[in-house]
Amino acid sequence: MSRNNWTKKEIQYLKKYYPSKGAEETAKHLGRSVKAVISKSMNLGITRQAFRHWNVWEENYIKRHYSDRKPSSIARTLKRSSHAVSHRAKVLGVSTERGKKWLEDEKDYLLKNYPDKTVPFDEICKHLNRSPHAVHSYAKYLKVRRPRHDHEWTKEEHEYVEKNYKKKRFKDIAVDLGLSSDAVVLYANRKGMLRKSHRRLWTEQEFDYVRKHYAVDTAEDIGNALNRSVQAIRQCAGRMGLQSKENWNKQANIEARVRKFKIWNEVNKKKKE
Repeated sequence: MSRNNWTKKEIQYLKKYYPSKGAEETAKHLGRSVKAVISKSMNLGITRQAFRHWNVWEENYIKRHYSDRKPSSIARTLKRSSHAVSHRAKVLGVSTERGKKWLEDEKDYLLKNYPDKTVPFDEICKHLNRSPHAVHSYAKYLKVRRPRHDHEWTKEEHEYVEKNYKKKRFKDIAVDLGLSSDAVVLYANRKGMLRKSHRRLWTEQEFDYVRKHYAVDTAEDIGNALNRSVQAIRQCAGRMGLQSKENWNKQANIEARVRKFKIWNEVNKKKKE
């Protein structure tokens, strides 16, 4: 008999003990894999009693120690099964490769170069022969921070941005200060200097133009005529339930329009009656 076939005795045991003992103990008793036990319990609709949700500190513990401790060791600390720890690590995107221990010279190199923004992060990883996740994790363990930006903002630059961010565009301010646009935008956002976007409202004439031309012209042509982006035209057409000329003759759309007409026709007949 194939091991894929479950006997009545095994199913009875699964129903009786899986909710309380869990997958690992049940699998060990039945001589099956944990994966097979979980799969069969899901097919039968059997669930664990008092399911424990993962806490943030448990997930952080897995991220911090999964590279230097075995799942069974982490499971004992968290009072969970090894399978549960391994599955949660996979969900969190934590590598299953066991990391090598950090040497003193590696630690000194990280302490010296990680806070230095002039040293590229890729170069640090390459020098240490470690993954970006491993470098970030160990730097966090050492309580070493890496500056987010190269530029150190002066009082005069701050005052200039604060004075002009409502009058000028961020990219114009960046040109005046000799900085990148991203640097100015990020700094302004951190300081709460947010610019409200000037939203251009749609007019009835524009709505009528879209209704009239969306089935025969492209979104690019309509956008050029109305001085709007292609995305804005498509979003407007979507809100009005319009279909482009590329989709108009598709069989599925034709059938949908026929169904819609039949429903509309039946409703009108009932109203007349």
